[in-house]
Amino acid sequence: MLSRPLHVLVGCFLAGLGLHASGGAGAYRLDWPHPGEVLTYRSCGCADACWVAEVRHRRTQALQARLRCDCETLFYEQPSAPARTGTLGSCEPIHRNGRKPEAIRERLEQFLHPGAGGPPGAARP
Repeated sequence: MLSRPLHVLVGCFLAGLGLHASGGAGAYRLDWPHPGEVLTYRSCGCADACWVAEVRHRRTQALQARLRCDCETLFYEQPSAPARTGTLGSCEPIHRNGRKPEAIRERLEQFLHPGAGGPPGAARP
């Protein structure tokens, strides 16, 4: 049998695990200049190094593309072009530049809208 203070500590720990698994505050929109599409972002942990960004058709909500980081590795998925689905290396270039939302948008534009991405002269992640 657990002592009362230890029982409370274990309960708090388990409650904390439940909060972490919930993924935080949910998805929110990022700037996406392409009419008819919406870019959303949600964090899933690792001090915001685990995240998922999705481009969806505005009306049907059909997934157009997904870029995600599992804290270390960057993954890309495009249901309409399965050959393009796979790993893209490290997430570090997106995390370290101080422009994470812009870097995510630019990376997704490289796949979905080649030639459209970012301001002139912007470095690609």
